[in-house]
Amino acid sequence: MYEPITRPEETNDLRALVRRICDDHQMPLEERILRGEQVSWEDHRPGREAAKEAGLWGLRLPESLGGADLSVYDLVNCFEEAARPLAQLRFAGGLPAALVSAEGEQYERYTRPILEDRMRWAFAQTEPSGGGDPGGALRTTAVRDGSNWVISGSKVFISGVDAADIVLVVALTDPDKRQRGGISLFAVEKDNPGLTIAREIEVLGGLRVHELFLDDCRVEESALLGAAGGGFAEAQKLLSTARMTVAATALGIADRALEMMISYARTRSVFGGPLSEKQAVQGFIVDSWTEIHQARLALYNAAGRTDAGHDTRVEAGMAKLLGTETVGRVLDRAIQVHGAAGTSLDSPLAHWYGLQRLSRIYEGPSEVQKYRVIARKLLEH
Repeated sequence: MYEPITRPEETNDLRALVRRICDDHQMPLEERILRGEQVSWEDHRPGREAAKEAGLWGLRLPESLGGADLSVYDLVNCFEEAARPLAQLRFAGGLPAALVSAEGEQYERYTRPILEDRMRWAFAQTEPSGGGDPGGALRTTAVRDGSNWVISGSKVFISGVDAADIVLVVALTDPDKRQRGGISLFAVEKDNPGLTIAREIEVLGGLRVHELFLDDCRVEESALLGAAGGGFAEAQKLLSTARMTVAATALGIADRALEMMISYARTRSVFGGPLSEKQAVQGFIVDSWTEIHQARLALYNAAGRTDAGHDTRVEAGMAKLLGTETVGRVLDRAIQVHGAAGTSLDSPLAHWYGLQRLSRIYEGPSEVQKYRVIARKLLEH
């Protein structure tokens, strides 16, 4: 399919490598999902191992930690390709920013096991009081008690808990300061008696997330990640890059949905001719292609400026906004072109439709990106 974006040759080689891994390992898993089979985390292991053997391990980590040390630009290109199969390729070895420079006990307890794929982590910020305004809505507290911290509160809609060994909990350590030095980040091991996984919640797309309770959950000083009061900044580090990878995932799915739309329109005959000759369908295809192109330019701009050392919270928010809004429209058009076949769970389109509706909410809803991130920055002067 024609694409008017010129990437560096090494980036194209990287994309081709990820696509080969996906074709070999993830596409067969997609076929199983479309047959109604359950696919587990362990079923994804061959793909993760193939990526590791190819050097795609800890994509953003420095080589000194065994990582691939990719630029953000190459990172988002990897995520685009990894999202094309319904059984998305999950790169392992990802490390929270607060643990990259960990030493001593923290390194041995958390960093090394994560790097060696012996430990997985989940990120717990959202609470029943709200997730779009973590600084203002946060109610979970952590209070010093001698050499320990005692955490109390609840979290909801937390993904990845079922496969995680530790949960990174965002908590208030100074309610008066809040996001200006009063929020900290803690690693809570899942077998901690003060941590309860209360219930599993099934959401759109067949995903399952969890509600957590922290009832006088006692952790040692070494569970504090980074400096006390630095948790909001650490969470934002996670979220800024995460917003770009969410956008990249959305665009990878949108790209494949567009390819499916074009292929189906070429082969489907209706009212005496190919569906591709109908003006409405041509409009769907052109509009989708144009929106994907514009969203991709915004994403690559955000990634490139991040690599150059700029503060790109606004650009990352714009990339997420455009990418996630675009994929929703593209999937809607693709399903319309496919007709009833597009609504069937025999097609990845129907699965993606529910999954990608979620992307406009998590890691910062579309409205937050518009009015709290982008508009606020534009109106500063």
